[in-house]
Amino acid sequence: MDIADFVASQTQLVERERDYEAEQSTALASNWLPTELQRLGFALVALRITRHTTGLGGKSLLTLEAPTPGTALLANTLRSGDIVSVTAPVNKKNLVGMHGVLTQCSDMKLTVALRTDDEVPGDWHERCSVRRLASDVTYRRMLQALRSLSERPAAAPVVRCLLGNSEPQFTEPAGEFFNMELNAQQQKAVRHAVTATDVALVHGPPGTGKTQAVVEIVRQLARNGRVLVCAPSNLAVDTLAERLGHPAVRLGHPARMLPKAAAMSLDALVKGSDSGSLLRDVRMELDQALARLPKAKRPERRELYGQIKDLRKEFRERERSVVAQTIDSARIVLATLSGAGARKLGDFHAVVIDEATQATEPECWIACIAGLPPTVTSGKPVETMFERVRHRCPNACVMLTTQYRMHEQIAKVSSQQLYENKLAADPSVAGHLLSDIAQSTDDTTTPLVLYDTAGSGMYEDTEAAGIADTDSKLNRSEAALAHAHVLRLLAADVSPRDIAVISPYNAQVRLLRELLRDHVEVEVGSVDGFQGREKEAVVLSLVRSNENQEIGFLSDYRRTNVAVTRARRHLCVIGDSETVARRSPFLNALFVHLEDNADLRYPDSM
Repeated sequence: MDIADFVASQTQLVERERDYEAEQSTALASNWLPTELQRLGFALVALRITRHTTGLGGKSLLTLEAPTPGTALLANTLRSGDIVSVTAPVNKKNLVGMHGVLTQCSDMKLTVALRTDDEVPGDWHERCSVRRLASDVTYRRMLQALRSLSERPAAAPVVRCLLGNSEPQFTEPAGEFFNMELNAQQQKAVRHAVTATDVALVHGPPGTGKTQAVVEIVRQLARNGRVLVCAPSNLAVDTLAERLGHPAVRLGHPARMLPKAAAMSLDALVKGSDSGSLLRDVRMELDQALARLPKAKRPERRELYGQIKDLRKEFRERERSVVAQTIDSARIVLATLSGAGARKLGDFHAVVIDEATQATEPECWIACIAGLPPTVTSGKPVETMFERVRHRCPNACVMLTTQYRMHEQIAKVSSQQLYENKLAADPSVAGHLLSDIAQSTDDTTTPLVLYDTAGSGMYEDTEAAGIADTDSKLNRSEAALAHAHVLRLLAADVSPRDIAVISPYNAQVRLLRELLRDHVEVEVGSVDGFQGREKEAVVLSLVRSNENQEIGFLSDYRRTNVAVTRARRHLCVIGDSETVARRSPFLNALFVHLEDNADLRYPDSM
């Protein structure tokens, strides 16, 4: 594969996607007032700034609350980690505000870390708005990685292997395992990865213990040098961070991390370092100056602005040195693929990319460019960097084939359709059921339940057509069936913490959360949010039901496979077989399997 042609093709695809998202974001800002966006859950208006302090990088941290003290914020879809805009207190379209990251989000208040040094106007403290934005950061980093790739010598061994132009090479295995409980397949995968001189692939279907193998691979590689560990999502990175049990630095915003991973975040490590006390002194002076701003008269305000500017400069200079020292001394550095392009990270002995087939090709190149020695990728097959290398260089890949999560009937379709029928359930899980951990009922004694809504008139709806979240589909009838099924599981003494309700569509997720608001321990989320997770019982609402048999991104079998394989003992699928099964070979196979093996339930008879 010619490197110039490859870079040109990938660049064009990234630019198309970036431009489309920018158009959607512009349309949202142009066509909807802040109050209308608030009604849809994408914004909050008429907020008060109740606190103004300093965060990492000298950034301003704004705490915002409802206009009436002690009043909860209106229901919204804002989440920690969102890119947001803080804008003036006027109800106009196309408002240009101060951009930042939502670092904390609760029922009572929001905290936003601003991205600029601009001072917040005094009148905003009593009334301002916050709305979610699209971000082009990842696109810029992908394009930069592709430009860097085009400037590198095509003869570099890792580049040749990743483009499928040469076979990977391996050395003789050496060294003992850290985790002596790995099974033979996992040990083989670890040896395969650790002995690679350029590229190795570890193919781990759901439930096969891939994460345990990846953790061992990282620890083994760290014996010989620094390791950069990446994945497409924050959740996947945090899962590895929590299981490593090894000193490491987690890059990224703490707001996007799980609590245990946040403890090893760059922010936390810098604050806790020996040099952190110097930073705290400057931060305290900054916070005191910022606190005086809202009530300062004009002459004093000008003096305060100058003082704040000087303090921020001093803070950043000191922090830059501490950050560089912290990263350089870390044996293991963890980041999302996009986050790996956020700063210069130094040299690495190896790069490990987990869930590689869930990432786009340019995202993977961000991490590879950050440290271009041997690269180990793991994931499930699809035509990505992972699959191209797998097809062109078969000896680069090993596969884990024993899964320790699912009842054998839950895993069967994935095994047949995606893993050449090689995926086998370990005896410890092959027959386990909810009745083993709860009461024995019709629901808990079967691993599979299917509610087939075909012919019942339970058609989908579109939420707020024309706004950027959207085409987000919902299906109220399916949501009611899911709600009723969850209540029956709870009545059978299934722990709410063991139940997940999943849907591919965000609008359906919002509806389900509303229906289950009295059962907060039942986890409700999107398919993407459950990547790498598992629950004892999963209720899956497929949503799509229409006369034209349109299924949108349900045709992406990866998403459906992720949803199905989250369940350990019980999987309940709710969907219209006439709509979804005809347009997707994977969904067709799933419904055939369910019709033959599941407890079939038809809504018309209920």
